[in-house]
Amino acid sequence: MKKFKIFLFLLCEINNKYLAELKNHLQNLFGLDVELTSHSVDLSFAYNERRRQYSGEEILRKAEKNKRNANEKWLLIVDVDLYSSGLNFIFGLANPYSGTSIISLTRLRQQFYGKPENEKLFIERLKKEATHELGHLFYLGHCLDKKCVMHFSNSLYDTDVKSAYFCERCKKLLFNIKKGE
Repeated sequence: MKKFKIFLFLLCEINNKYLAELKNHLQNLFGLDVELTSHSVDLSFAYNERRRQYSGEEILRKAEKNKRNANEKWLLIVDVDLYSSGLNFIFGLANPYSGTSIISLTRLRQQFYGKPENEKLFIERLKKEATHELGHLFYLGHCLDKKCVMHFSNSLYDTDVKSAYFCERCKKLLFNIKKGE
């Protein structure tokens, strides 16, 4: 029987309190071990001068080359503005076939929009985006339930409206996928 494990790759600085809350949330929600690891990575290879953003797809492709264990679910955490082909920006991106995903902290912060810092709101957004992208790594698609964490976020408003948890349907799908571990 396969045993899944979640790895959080910190490619930026992040407050230990935020990390502890995120790790606890993910461990409880997925019922899996979550391991944190920090790396110093030069992301300049993914920078698009014209857009002044970084390609989430290019960063994932590079990470995928280093992944050896199919049972590991990787979430890269960066603090740069990300985009993906055909989209102005992204909060995150996942490739379920490789088991790798990425989220950016940049647009989750109130300061990005010229507003005062709100630590509680930032932590909630961090939990939601991390859970959403990891959900994709377990082959969960976007959900029509606006409160489900798997609902597509086209804007920060969408992220703020949804919860950090799976709806009953997505929870059941996740359980069935994990049961086949």
